[in-house]
Amino acid sequence: MELITKVIPTPGTVYKPSDPFLAQVIENTRLTPKDSADDIHNIVLDLSRSEIAYLEGQSVGILPPGVDEDGKKHRVRLYSIASSRVGDDGTSKTVTLCVKRVVFTDEATGQEVRGVASNHICDAKVGEDLALTGPTGRKFLLPQDDQVNLIMVAVGTGIAPFRAFIKYIFHERGSWGGKISLFFGAKTGFETLYMNQENNDIGQYYTKETFQAFQALSRQEKTSTGERVYVQHKIAEQRESLWPGLKAGKSVVYLCGLKGMEAGVDKVFGSWAEQDGMDWEAYKEELKATGRWNVEVY
Repeated sequence: MELITKVIPTPGTVYKPSDPFLAQVIENTRLTPKDSADDIHNIVLDLSRSEIAYLEGQSVGILPPGVDEDGKKHRVRLYSIASSRVGDDGTSKTVTLCVKRVVFTDEATGQEVRGVASNHICDAKVGEDLALTGPTGRKFLLPQDDQVNLIMVAVGTGIAPFRAFIKYIFHERGSWGGKISLFFGAKTGFETLYMNQENNDIGQYYTKETFQAFQALSRQEKTSTGERVYVQHKIAEQRESLWPGLKAGKSVVYLCGLKGMEAGVDKVFGSWAEQDGMDWEAYKEELKATGRWNVEVY
C-alpha cells in the first residue's frame, strides 16, 4: 500500500514554550446552551503580532499564567485548531479554538477541581491576551489527493479539526472528489457543536454532494437492544459506504476526541475485516504506516 501524501505545513515561525507570543481575544462565545452541563466555547484569537502560519489538523498551545502548587510554571496545553488556514475571517491572521471548561469533583477530597488552562481560556474577555505556542502536528493533516475518501469520527471538542477540514474543503477549495463522512457524538442535540441552534457552521454544508454527517446522541437515542447510541453504532450502519474504500486503501480515517471512543470504533472496523477473512490488527498497522489511520485522543 502506497504512502498517503499529506499537505505540507506552511512555512512560518514555530513558537516554543520558552518564547510564546501574545494573541488577543477578539471573540469568546458559548457553543452550548446556558442550561447545558457542558460549558464549551468558541474562541477567536488575533495572530497579527506573530509570524505563525498553520494548517487544518494542527494544534496550538496555551500557556496559562502563574505557577502550579510546586511553584513551577504551568505546562503548555494543546488545543486543536477549529478554523481553516485563512481563519474564519479569511485574513490568515486569526485562529479559532473550541474549548470545554473543565470542572470536576475530586473523589478523594470531595473538592471542586478546575482545569487551569480551560478555565483561563473560557474566562478570557475580548481584548485580553493569551500566550500561545506552536503550531504543532505533521500527521493529522488532509491528503493532497482530493479523490481520497475522508472518514472523520469525533466526540465533543474533537470536532475542532473537522470543522477546519470542512471549512477549508468547501469554503476555500470549493469541493472534494472523494466521499466525506463525518460521525459526531454528543449527549443531546444541544451539544452537537457547530451543528446546533447556538452555531450551525457545519450544518450549512449538509447539502454538499460528497458530504454526509451522522450524529450519535447518547442521551436521546437507544439501539434496538436498549443501549445508548455512540459513534460506533452510527459507523456500523454504514458498512457498504465505508468499508470498500478503506479495504482498497482509498480512504483515510481520522479519530479525535475522548480516548474511550477509540475501542468501540476499532471494534466495528475489526468486525468488518473479520467478515472478509482479514487480520484487522495487521491491516490497521499498515493503515497507520501509510497515513490512513490517524488518531488524536485525550
